[in-house]
Amino acid sequence: MKDWWLKFGCFLTGFNYKLVKNSSEQSAKNVKKYTSAMLLIVLVWFFIGYSFATRYLHFEIWGGIIGGLVMGFVIVQIERIIILSTKVSVWSTSFRVLLALVMSILGAFIMDQITFKDDIELRKAQVMDERVKLAVQQSEADIEKQLLGLDSMLAGANQKYEAVSADLKKNPVIITTYTNSSVTKDKEGKPINSTQSTNRSVMENPKKMELEQLHKQIETLQQKRFELAQSIMTIKERKEQELKASTGFLDELTLLHDVVTSSNIGIFVYLLFMLFFLAIELFVLVMKLTDKESDYDKLIKHQTAVRVQMLEKLQA
Repeated sequence: MKDWWLKFGCFLTGFNYKLVKNSSEQSAKNVKKYTSAMLLIVLVWFFIGYSFATRYLHFEIWGGIIGGLVMGFVIVQIERIIILSTKVSVWSTSFRVLLALVMSILGAFIMDQITFKDDIELRKAQVMDERVKLAVQQSEADIEKQLLGLDSMLAGANQKYEAVSADLKKNPVIITTYTNSSVTKDKEGKPINSTQSTNRSVMENPKKMELEQLHKQIETLQQKRFELAQSIMTIKERKEQELKASTGFLDELTLLHDVVTSSNIGIFVYLLFMLFFLAIELFVLVMKLTDKESDYDKLIKHQTAVRVQMLEKLQA
């Protein structure tokens, strides 16, 4: 089991297993120490990569796992550069510190977004309400104008309906009276007798049909007004769904900034995460700078010196 762990450590860190196996126990301990440090860093960044891929890139579980593996692979390569360096220069140290600072800031942002998830959701609800109001403001103004026009038409139609209805109550039917006259004449054509008859005809008031048409018109206008009023709510719901679905990484960072800077505790938690990630990122570098040279390192230098001497003799 120890050999398996040592082989895995050599594979992860880039050490030569055969040389480490033939070196002292101190060299094997160094490999195991670097392996533990790298696994800790890889585990943390695997979680960050998984969270980033599923939360912001909207990948499924397998996509998140692939994102975590890619992030872990990048971290392994970065740490290998430090571990396998024979001599760590000032420039490489400065670059690694700068890279660690950047990665710690990004890592703290992502971890804070997970930690303050509920607070961010509350802040997002407030921001979304303001965005929805701005997004539907123009649409609401147009609909309000149409509603005012429909209200005016409804008021006129109702007024006319009441007038026609009152007229129908007074005159439900129309009575027409007409007189027929007849004259009786003699042989010579002189009138000798005349008669008159009066007839009456009763018919339904034609305004009843007009009243029915007004009733249908009022119902149509009321239906249009109801549909327009409902469309305002539909627009709000649609815009809210669109804005929520399009929330991106920068929006989350803005909301996180508002949440974190709203209290001293939030700032303290963010700085705590950032310092944690900074310490994790500089873990391997600090070990590399503070460790004493092992027999494995001396063996590597010796092999290098022998090769250089051989090359110099060949050139001579």
